[in-house]
Amino acid sequence: MTSTNLIRHLCAAVMLTGLCWPIESLAQTASDLENVQQELQSSQKKAEELASQAAALSREVADLQTALISAAADVQRREREVTEIENTLATLSESERDKEAALKRGRKELASTLVALQRLSALPRQALLFGPEQPIDMARSARLLGIVTPVLDGRARALQSELNEIKELRQEMARRRDDLTAALAKLAGENQRLSDLVAKKSGLQQSTLAETEATRQRLARLADQAKNLQDLITRLEQTETENPTPADESPTDDDQVASLEPDAPKKPAVTKKPADLRAFPKDITRPTVPPRRTMVKKFGSKTETAGTMKGVEIETRPGAQIVATFDGQIVFEGPFRGYGQILIIEHSGGYHTILAGLDRVAVDVGQWLKAGEPIGRMGAAAQLETTQPENEPEESGNDTGTGRPRLYIEMRHDGQPFDPAPIFDTSNSN
Repeated sequence: MTSTNLIRHLCAAVMLTGLCWPIESLAQTASDLENVQQELQSSQKKAEELASQAAALSREVADLQTALISAAADVQRREREVTEIENTLATLSESERDKEAALKRGRKELASTLVALQRLSALPRQALLFGPEQPIDMARSARLLGIVTPVLDGRARALQSELNEIKELRQEMARRRDDLTAALAKLAGENQRLSDLVAKKSGLQQSTLAETEATRQRLARLADQAKNLQDLITRLEQTETENPTPADESPTDDDQVASLEPDAPKKPAVTKKPADLRAFPKDITRPTVPPRRTMVKKFGSKTETAGTMKGVEIETRPGAQIVATFDGQIVFEGPFRGYGQILIIEHSGGYHTILAGLDRVAVDVGQWLKAGEPIGRMGAAAQLETTQPENEPEESGNDTGTGRPRLYIEMRHDGQPFDPAPIFDTSNSN
């Protein structure tokens, strides 16, 4: 083979090799692209499934929230019914005591009169005729007896009427006690239903509402540093401004996917702000939903520590269900100085509600609430504490002498306290 032919063959071989290599490379690239497309389709399908699950979870939580508001309203209605029965029984019992006292007095008076008449009737007629009395005196005595006899008959009838009324009172008390037993049984059932709903909602929200230890420590530090409630609220607002949470934003796809992963790490207590959250009302003079009970301490009144009340204290029935008065978000829950365990709810427009005296809390920091949603329960008796800061109210839950606990309610606008009394129905019907 000549050198010219050898060169031609080598060139042809090189050209064939160059043509074959791109074909194999293109085939590999096409295969990789197909695999990537399949993975993308699979990921997209999974993302859609997770988004669907997240939407279903959100709907279920919203449905539970509605059910909780309804159940809490049922519990409070039943509490009012029980209290009304208890008040009726107390009134009946007092009336029974009064009538028994009147009956006792009437019997004593009647007995004295009957003894005198009996002594008079025991005298023989001769003694009346030949006694020292003048005829005119005897006539007067006879006339007096004629007057006394109808009076005695009237007293006897009155006593019999008192006896009948006492009998009817006791029968009514027995019926009302039966009503009370039935109402208490229904209240226990409704409380159990409410507790089950709270537990179910809490379980559903664990993926999107998980308060971490870091959050608790941050709130504890703020509480330690704050000098008073106004300072605490200011610090909470500053922290929120410096480290904004996505509470007002919709969760990202990554957040939704991570929240639904069984082993996904829990994030701080942050929930999506409900789209139908209502603004703080402009007219706050209308009574709302807390339990109606006697106001034992008014706004601006003097405290035992020579300070003034920055809120009000309302006496409640033992174990009363407490609900949110307005839509808002839980921004603080924990001990704070002389207030004991407090709960701070942030509303729109710079309004805050501070509650103290709760025995059990059913909400978490970061959770959004709607008006009427349960937030906790009062204790069975007073919760006493002795430490009280200067110019701040005594620890709520103190006994007022009735054995009932007290709920401390304080409301602030732009950090300044104002009288919340017009908001709450403090009649004695509950």
